[in-house]
Parts: sequence; structure tokens; C-alpha cells
Amino acid sequence: MNNIAKVIAGSLLIGIFVGCADNSNATPKQDATNQEAQPSAPQSSSDQSNFNTGIFIELSDVNDTKFNDDIKNSLNAVMNALVNNNAEKFKSAFANDKSADAHGFMLGKEYSFDKLNSVEEDSAGRTVVTLEVKVKDGSGIKFNNLSFYYVKDDTGNWGLRTID
Repeated sequence: MNNIAKVIAGSLLIGIFVGCADNSNATPKQDATNQEAQPSAPQSSSDQSNFNTGIFIELSDVNDTKFNDDIKNSLNAVMNALVNNNAEKFKSAFANDKSADAHGFMLGKEYSFDKLNSVEEDSAGRTVVTLEVKVKDGSGIKFNNLSFYYVKDDTGNWGLRTID
């Protein structure tokens, strides 16, 4: 709970600073030095010429015991579903229909999955995978850090519960 409060507080502070600054020509910071401060408010850019839709992360190169094959396969499926705007595959990437339905708003946009920032286990035992992602929709390009939360069910299978 304490980490969640820190993340929320950090996100709010970053959002306030970003909102107060005129950073329309700023480029996103590529390397985060503080893992606690990674989740941040989306930054927008009107320059759409540098946007490439796709997955530019090689999940098979990640060697972390928390990042097991079930999680890699699920993350790969959800990224592909978003890049290809495939509602059926997107829904099947989640552990249950309720979780999938809650995230349906993510479809219909263009995605560029650029970097895996971290794989961590939180205090609730969830594996949290954070990615740098660019999202292009009608209002421009937004730079986000998306966190994918995986939970092990009673049968020992890992499933995607939420994306934040």
C-alpha cells in the first residue's frame, strides 16, 4: 500500500510540473534512474512523423525469474492485439472477461512498444511489468509508462489482471 501511495504522489507531482512547464518541444527521458518515479503522467507531442507502430522490445532477451514464460506469452499477446487492433486476441490475453472489458478503451489507437523498464514483484505478490509506450490517437502522440499487473491463480497459472 505504501508503494502505491508513493507512485500516486509521484505521478501527481510529475503531472503538476509537466502541466506548469511549456514542454511542447521536449523529448521524453529515455532512462529512468529512480524505479519508484517511473509511472508518470502522459506527455503529448504533436510531431507525428517520428511515430512507428509496432513492438520494439525483445521479450525473449529478458532473463528474470519473475518474468516467466506465461507472463512473456501473455504480454506478447496483449501487445500484438493492441498493435493489430484485434479485440478478440486482446480479450483473450486477460485472466478474465471482466478485466478485459474494463480495458476495452485501449483499442482503436496506434501503439509503439519501445522499452521494457522493469519487472518487479509488488507487496501483494503480483508481477508488475512496466513498459515505455507511445500511443497515437486523434489528439497526437502520448508518451506513457504502462504497467501490466500479473497474478497467479489457484491453479498456479499467471494471468493479466490490469494495465495501469
